[in-house]
Amino acid sequence: MENKENEINAASVPKQLIATVRLRQYGNTDYYNIDVPGAKTGDWVIVGAERGIDCGRIMALEEMENIQLLEYQRVVRICTEEDMAVIRQNHLDAVAQMKFCQDSANALNLTMKIINAEYVYDRTKIIFYFAAPERVDFRQLVRDLAKELHIRIELHQVGIRDEMRISGCIGCCGREACCANWIHEFVPVNIRMAKLQQIQLHPAKLSGACGRLKCCLAYEQRNYRDLEQQIPRKGQIVRTENGTGEVVDNSLLAGTVTLKMDDGSIVTLPFADVTVVSRTKSRAKVRTQKRRRREDEENMSDKDYEQDLLRKIADLEEEDE
Repeated sequence: MENKENEINAASVPKQLIATVRLRQYGNTDYYNIDVPGAKTGDWVIVGAERGIDCGRIMALEEMENIQLLEYQRVVRICTEEDMAVIRQNHLDAVAQMKFCQDSANALNLTMKIINAEYVYDRTKIIFYFAAPERVDFRQLVRDLAKELHIRIELHQVGIRDEMRISGCIGCCGREACCANWIHEFVPVNIRMAKLQQIQLHPAKLSGACGRLKCCLAYEQRNYRDLEQQIPRKGQIVRTENGTGEVVDNSLLAGTVTLKMDDGSIVTLPFADVTVVSRTKSRAKVRTQKRRRREDEENMSDKDYEQDLLRKIADLEEEDE
């Protein structure tokens, strides 16, 4: 009864239209309530901020439930031509301040490279993004900048992936790097993804402009994982209409397996035309041994079973010694 009531209550909770917005050009992404007619993904919008207002671009629109946002986290309006003119001027003025910030850092002997800068929409704060090989104590630099610019100062140290996202680059595909265009959150990427997709394991093939594994390795990972579950793996024994053979290679995209038949011939067949007989020869041998041992134990007398158990214990004790 309680479960039914919970289901009814869950179904009665109204969903909210939530916008995922990347603040300015290089800022963080966050959720915002949106009740603005005509707003769509890619639009520049004015949003509420903890202090005043700010601007950003809608990365996604989605209906969510049970999400709690702060009062100021809402989309105020879609940017007008006047708003876009302000944003463009803010960008030009912020970039002009980068040289002063870099010179000030050099004067303090700080090992840091200023990558970019941006004002918030109402110009109450300027944010400098920098890269450095280690943590930097930039407190004196903040004081020097605030004394010169007379506004709030923020310095954000970024990693190698964010450095390329902010600087912008062209990927090996000839298009603008995904991180600089539409990705609003980095996902973990590992070498196992490349192995599953049967990509050549060479740094030049797998690395992006940032020197890390390409983000696009994760795009089709789910599809490859689904294909992997359908196609026989290397080492498995399969049955075909012409006999049995061992899988020596497979192609996930082509949906084919290459077999070494019992007579030594090599054939390539669609995986739909083969049936797995056993996982691998070694695993099949282990399973056969376990089955025979189990059958022998069932046929043992109590006395024989006791002697066999004592022998196993003695063997374990010898191994421990």
